[in-house]
Amino acid sequence: MGNDISAHGRAAALLDGHPDYRVLRALPPPEAYPVAKPQGQVRTAAVIDVETIGLDADHPIIDLAIQRIAFDARGMIVQVGQPRQWFEDPGMPIPAEITRLTGITDADVVGKRIDTDEAVSLIASTTVAIAHNAAFDAVRVERRLPAIAGHAWACSCNEVPWPELGFDGRKLGHLLMQQGLFHHGHRAAADVWATINLLGRVLSDGETALARLIRQAEQPSVRIEATNAPFEAKDALKARGYRWHADQRTWWTEIATAAETVELGWLRDTCSCAQPRLTPVTWAQRHRG
Repeated sequence: MGNDISAHGRAAALLDGHPDYRVLRALPPPEAYPVAKPQGQVRTAAVIDVETIGLDADHPIIDLAIQRIAFDARGMIVQVGQPRQWFEDPGMPIPAEITRLTGITDADVVGKRIDTDEAVSLIASTTVAIAHNAAFDAVRVERRLPAIAGHAWACSCNEVPWPELGFDGRKLGHLLMQQGLFHHGHRAAADVWATINLLGRVLSDGETALARLIRQAEQPSVRIEATNAPFEAKDALKARGYRWHADQRTWWTEIATAAETVELGWLRDTCSCAQPRLTPVTWAQRHRG
């Protein structure tokens, strides 16, 4: 076996050195992760992923994974905790398309329950929860674990400037492949470990993605709702990145607090919206829809 591994390594190195080939390597196991020596303040994060029986916010969780990490003032990962993963019986059959995507069957979850106390403790004892697409995970985790409502969340998908850092796209597997790595996705524990590896790598600007993420997520922002904007303004609002909230029947966006004055001027001059609704947002309220 050792000779086979060595032969495979030599073959991979040979291909890696040729411009017409790209080699993808499997993620290392947690016990082999190269943690850094801490410098400055050390904080903790709970990296989280869920699988559910569908995309609606009220669809129940069938797979929850949490893994704690510690990171220092540079955004370097200095400790990796043991992964924890639970199946949960949704009380109804898992749709066939979800089984095809995740591999999770009714037999995997029947009679299973998330350990609520342990899951709450793992999250609540950290500085921040991190997910790759936190807008999906945060609302579902808080619905299942209401004791952690109001905890800070950060999104490794949307709060890291991946295009600015030379990446194409934001999907987890695609980002990993651009770093020469791969994982077996669409299971909660595998996606958590992939997110940790993605965040911990030093990028082209000399920082980790985790450093970028924490710096961005900690910044206050403001949610602006273009209340009473005329119908004719919808195209301008959409082009500027506003989203339509069907329940509240209003266009809205979230921007950095520092950009508020400029945005209000644009709304007034372009959309005849002089009195938008403003709501301050921190990472304890963000990603809740």
